[in-house]
Amino acid sequence: MLLISEKEGEKKCQFYVRNDIIYIIFGTFPDMQAKWFLEQMAKFYEELIVGKDVNNLDKLEKHEIDRKFEARLNYINKEFKDLIDNQVVSDQDFSYVEDQIRVDYLGLSSMSIGVISLLVGDELELEAPGEYDDPEEEKEMKESALTARIEAIAANTLGNTGAYPRWIAVKLGFQNYRFLTFKKYPNEYFLYILSEGNLKKLSLLEEEFDKYIQHVVDSPFSGTLKPFNRLKSTFKEMLLKKRVYK
Repeated sequence: MLLISEKEGEKKCQFYVRNDIIYIIFGTFPDMQAKWFLEQMAKFYEELIVGKDVNNLDKLEKHEIDRKFEARLNYINKEFKDLIDNQVVSDQDFSYVEDQIRVDYLGLSSMSIGVISLLVGDELELEAPGEYDDPEEEKEMKESALTARIEAIAANTLGNTGAYPRWIAVKLGFQNYRFLTFKKYPNEYFLYILSEGNLKKLSLLEEEFDKYIQHVVDSPFSGTLKPFNRLKSTFKEMLLKKRVYK
C-alpha cells in the first residue's frame, strides 16, 4: 500500500502473510528490501511461537514473546542497514510479468458518497446478495456492493493513518498483481480503479479519464447525479471498446 499525507508525504506499507499471521512494515523503502525484512521477521517469530496458540496466550507468555521479538527486530534492523550499505539487498521495486494494465472497475465518489460505479468484464467473479431475474439489476447490485467496500477501505485508512491510500496491491501469482488505486480530485472527489497488470501503466488510464472527469469535479457535489450518469455512460462506452492499456 502507498499512503499519501500532507505532513509526511509518501510512505509505503507492505504486508506479508505466512501461516495465518500478518507481518507489516511501514516506511520508505524499495519493495525488495521490505520483502527481505518481512521474511526475517516471520522466520524468527515462528521460532518464538512453536507449539503455542498465539490467539490464547496468557499475559506473561505474550510479554515474553513481545520482548524477545522486539530485541530481534532491532538486530534485524541493524543487519538490514548493513546489507543496504553494502548493496547486498536489492534497491529495486517489484517487476511485472505484463506490459499492460486492464481495467475491471471504475468508481467516483464525493465525501464517501458513490456517484459513479462501473463494473466491466467478469474477471472479478463477484457475487451479489439475493436472486435476480434481470442481469442488469444483478450487475448494479454488484457495483453498489463493491463501491461500498472500497469506500470503507478508503475511510478506514484515512481515519486510522491520517493519509489516503494511493494504491493497494495484492499479489495473485508470480509477478502478477491486482491493484486498487485512488486518485484525489478537487472538492473531495476520489477516483477508484480496480485493475490488473503493470502498475507503471496506471498513468495511461488516469490521463485518459482526467479528460472527462475534470469538468464534473470543479464544484462540490450538490446531490444531483445527472452529470455523473452522463459521465458513467461515457466511461461505459469507452471501456467496452478499450479496457487494456499498454
